[in-house]
Amino acid sequence: MFRSIFISLTLITSMAFSVSAKAEEAPRNLIMVIGDGMGFPYLSAYRYFKDGRGMTDQADMEHTIFDRYLVGAASTYPADGTLVTDSAASGTALATGYKTYNGAIGVDADEQPLKNMMEYANERGFLTGTIATTRVTHATPASFFAHVPQRRMEAEIADQYATRNEDGSWKFDLMLGSGRQFFVREGDEENEAVDHLEYFRNHGMRVVSSYEDLQTQQRLPLIGLFHDRDFPYVIDDEKRLKMMVEESLRLLENADQPYVIMIEAAMIDWCGHGNDIGCAMHEMAELDQLLEFLIPYVEEQGDTALVVTADHSTGGLTLGADGEYQFRASEINKIGRSLRLMATELKDMPGIDWDDYIEAHLPFPLSTEQQSELKRVASYEGDNHREAINDVLRDIVGYHTRAGWTTSGHTGEDVPVIAAGPWAEHFRGTQDQTDIARQFIEWIKVQD
Repeated sequence: MFRSIFISLTLITSMAFSVSAKAEEAPRNLIMVIGDGMGFPYLSAYRYFKDGRGMTDQADMEHTIFDRYLVGAASTYPADGTLVTDSAASGTALATGYKTYNGAIGVDADEQPLKNMMEYANERGFLTGTIATTRVTHATPASFFAHVPQRRMEAEIADQYATRNEDGSWKFDLMLGSGRQFFVREGDEENEAVDHLEYFRNHGMRVVSSYEDLQTQQRLPLIGLFHDRDFPYVIDDEKRLKMMVEESLRLLENADQPYVIMIEAAMIDWCGHGNDIGCAMHEMAELDQLLEFLIPYVEEQGDTALVVTADHSTGGLTLGADGEYQFRASEINKIGRSLRLMATELKDMPGIDWDDYIEAHLPFPLSTEQQSELKRVASYEGDNHREAINDVLRDIVGYHTRAGWTTSGHTGEDVPVIAAGPWAEHFRGTQDQTDIARQFIEWIKVQD
């Protein structure tokens, strides 16, 4: 009998110690960074792009921050049998720990809501938020805060953001990105006019529309929408992600509560869809700049878990093309505009002015064939004039950089997992992206 009591007491003590140790081990704050479309080839290409020495001796190539903190890889396949995910299914997997079909935002195969990590966190008193270089109603941010059967339902996603939880709290405490057009909508015969931003203001949420305005804010909750629709590419504008995150962390520190945030470097994916290597490398540089700040920050804090991954890879980027055994990374630095912006500007420009424009923004020595192709599209009068120009420019860039592409869509290979801070070991090795979400949710749950 005494032996049974002793064993029971030992088990109870052991269980209590286990729960206590688990609670002690859980990070106070959680940060997930998603490089949308950032497959492994992007990390390799960026290493050579950043080094910038071209065809010189590469033996002492400096590792990037992506290389130094790489801990593993993650599979990304969706639940619909295609093996190649879109950002909605992948975002849902990273937010909930469950796989779903392509196009689904926060719902399962039967279109039933899946509870996401932000909802778990909200119930337990965490602050929650997202910072993204895209529309906050776009697939990845939406997967962490909304539930709709199709990603294209961005107006409905904005409606959900403006709907409070049962206890009266907001669905988020911090949201930075773009997409004002979905929050302020004119009415028509079928739909009433909507102004969610005015609703937010009238109910205590701060609303900002400029970076300068953001930097003056002192308290949460806050939503910042900096463009009506999309962000410009970094190559055409300026870096902004690091500043947005710095200001977000300042506001979160002021609030002095544990937090869970998702940060998305969204435009890597968009550049990949456009098969635009110059554009992609500048977006990677913006994420590099962020991590050079964020990783030391997390390591100094000591109570924050940081994981960086991708939702999928985009474009089938290859380092080397057309049978040539070389990748001319140093040539990428010569590119001065995104292909999309160049094609847009050239479309509205007289053909006689093209030479000066090309020389300024794409200063490669052009072959006779390339010059002929440019002249052909300069006089093109079809419906897809911009696309025709874009295709010629893409081929010129591909020839001079030897960056190859297999698709304008997504690809199904595993993606990098990068981690920093005391909890990085939890993500070492090969895993599925749902494992990352489940680890985050477990850490949130243990803080009941």
